Amino acid sequence: MPPTIKVAGYKLLPFCIRHRVGLTAVKSPVLSIEKEITPNDLLLALRILSTHNLNDIRKPWTLREQFLLGYYNFHKINFIKAVSKLVTYFDAQSLWPKFWESDKKSKASCIPWELTVIAGLTRNGISLEEAYTMPEADAVWLYFAHMKAEGAEIHIITDEEEKAMKEYEEYKRKLNEIAPKQKPSKPL
Repeated sequence: MPPTIKVAGYKLLPFCIRHRVGLTAVKSPVLSIEKEITPNDLLLALRILSTHNLNDIRKPWTLREQFLLGYYNFHKINFIKAVSKLVTYFDAQSLWPKFWESDKKSKASCIPWELTVIAGLTRNGISLEEAYTMPEADAVWLYFAHMKAEGAEIHIITDEEEKAMKEYEEYKRKLNEIAPKQKPSKPL
């Protein structure tokens, strides 16, 4: 599969579970919209996202990477542009299924969801390497398709249902703007 985008000279591969595991292992802030990203965080993420070999992330910084660290520390606008490209990359990868929330309480699992997906895929004949390196959204869709075929109660939201929910939320918002705000009455 060809690289999806190029950022700071790195050809990023489609985002896969191995990438997520690698980014999680180094506590990368690129997986959270609430954390600030530094040039060091950006380059480490780019290194992880441009390979399927997690041993590559342990190598010392190259001269080019050391130059980029200094460059991004002094040229913030170019750093912001590179981070924006990375955000675009992640947005393009977010094709996960959406689910109806269940009222049933499920037992909490101590197994990370990534491992559950990998185990489900390998149980259904996909090699371990392929399960780790296929695009993450594909892996999740395939896992849930297998689970549904085995009888699991999975209720995926269709595009029409999602549109109807958004329209309903917009209707409720407008209704709240129009309706006068009433203070609750005090009991006697």
